[in-house]
Amino acid sequence: MKTKLIALLLLTASLYAHERITLGPNGGRLIAIDSPTTPNAEFSVTKDNRFQIGFLDKNLKPLPVGKRKLTVTAGDRSNPKKLTSEIKDDLFITEVAPAGNDYHVIMQLREPGAAKGKTFRLHYNLSKCPECKKPEWLCACGGKESGKNIQPPAALEGLWAEINQHTKELREGVADKAYEAIDEVTEAFPVLATALPGKTDPAKKAEAGKLVDELKSALDGIREAFAARKPDDATLHLEAVEKILSTLKSLYPPAIANATLKE
Repeated sequence: MKTKLIALLLLTASLYAHERITLGPNGGRLIAIDSPTTPNAEFSVTKDNRFQIGFLDKNLKPLPVGKRKLTVTAGDRSNPKKLTSEIKDDLFITEVAPAGNDYHVIMQLREPGAAKGKTFRLHYNLSKCPECKKPEWLCACGGKESGKNIQPPAALEGLWAEINQHTKELREGVADKAYEAIDEVTEAFPVLATALPGKTDPAKKAEAGKLVDELKSALDGIREAFAARKPDDATLHLEAVEKILSTLKSLYPPAIANATLKE
């Protein structure tokens, strides 16, 4: 059963191009949890090589452990090990991590009164990033050109191609409750949209600007719903995004507005 769980989570992790590593307030790896009461975990490793997991609210403020329980399984997928843990300073701290440089850590949170646990995971890869020299599981270099750091293409056609790609990933992320992917997309999308009016015919620039402001407001609604781990609340905001984009596209030649990224 443990091996099947690890294989399933590996498959899920590969589905979203915009998943990225985000660091938490204490420098650990931030991991989304499908729970409005415990929306985030921060994963780090102690000096004596033990896994350390703390919980954070939607604003990334620490949550007390309280009556929460956590099960941690790690190691080679053919023989994963359930790790013992203790609670210290509102953090779960496991026994010494299993040997190995590349395996998965599967965590299951049991909240008070919950009928089922919430499972989340981390690919624990100790290979060093050649750029930042941190282990790959803690390397945030991928965020340098994504999210709010994305660089809008200079050409209008290229800009629309990026917007259309992000729209596709937004739909998929909302449908599949892909919290970390939505976090990245809803940071990048407004940056791309903001670049549109400056590349628009002067006679349509004001209208484009107004629509972009409405679009960013709808994207904020999606982001807030996912940050609160209430993805169903994002549906109406996604519908608004689709409607606004349809009107926005009418201001441009169809070949430009419907451009796609070249493989």
